[in-house]
Amino acid sequence: MSIPSINAIRSKVEVCLVVFLFMQPCFSETSAAEKPDLDELQKAKKETLNKLNLLGYILTKSKRTKEVQASGNVKAISILEMARRHYDAAKVLLDKEEFDKSDTEIQKSLQSISVSFRMVVDKGKEAEIASEQYDLLYSRVKNFSVLFNQLPAEKVKGILDSVKVNELIKEAEYLHREKQPKQALTPLSEAADMLEQALSDARKNETVVYALEFATPEDEYKYEMQRNENYTLLTNMILKTSPLENKKKLPLVRMLMNKNEELVVEAEKQFESGAVNEAIVLMEKGNKTLVRALRLGGLTL
Repeated sequence: MSIPSINAIRSKVEVCLVVFLFMQPCFSETSAAEKPDLDELQKAKKETLNKLNLLGYILTKSKRTKEVQASGNVKAISILEMARRHYDAAKVLLDKEEFDKSDTEIQKSLQSISVSFRMVVDKGKEAEIASEQYDLLYSRVKNFSVLFNQLPAEKVKGILDSVKVNELIKEAEYLHREKQPKQALTPLSEAADMLEQALSDARKNETVVYALEFATPEDEYKYEMQRNENYTLLTNMILKTSPLENKKKLPLVRMLMNKNEELVVEAEKQFESGAVNEAIVLMEKGNKTLVRALRLGGLTL
């Protein structure tokens, strides 16, 4: 059986009212005119009552109210009590059918609640944010570790205390398992800083060691080509393992990689034609392009 629509019900009610009016000739025009006002009053009363019910729930049963009450923050608790007084005043005004004034007290109560809540840290929200930060930083640390391990051993010898880095990562993992994501950020951040610094130092070692060993322009070209291949490998790894915070940058990273490929193709043509110096310049431009891509991906070289 179908349920009649609200409009259909309204129509039937209106028809009944019309019949009633015709059957009651003594019914005054003033009474008929006042009917919509009575409806509006009932509607206003219902809306105000709904607001009060919600407000009452917040003040008596919500988790945040209990956190404020247990916080020991005297000022926050005092403001919450003020909110409760506005709530009580709103109930009295509702009983008197002074709906506008009741709404005003409700707004004052809500404002006080908001101030009180802001004064006390939301433990649940704080833990949620810290957990998200941990996930992003953990991904970054893992990426840096992979990138560092890909570098030739002679370039990274003695520039990173791997034992300490692993200890810091294990400490962070333990704290995270113990539901302490905020505390876990400290050792994890230290590990990330150590890895990033080591990668930067490896780049400096690369420049110092190799820049002085070129016997011929051809050797320098081969070196720049090797650098380009290593940077391309690192950039591809970043594309595959990039944390969520870098996703929006990936199209630009790919664009820079495409630009590098064009430069490499042109450099190879110049080298094959005997224009070695021109090929070196092109390859250096390609390497700088890849360094920009790596920085966008979160790796500073």
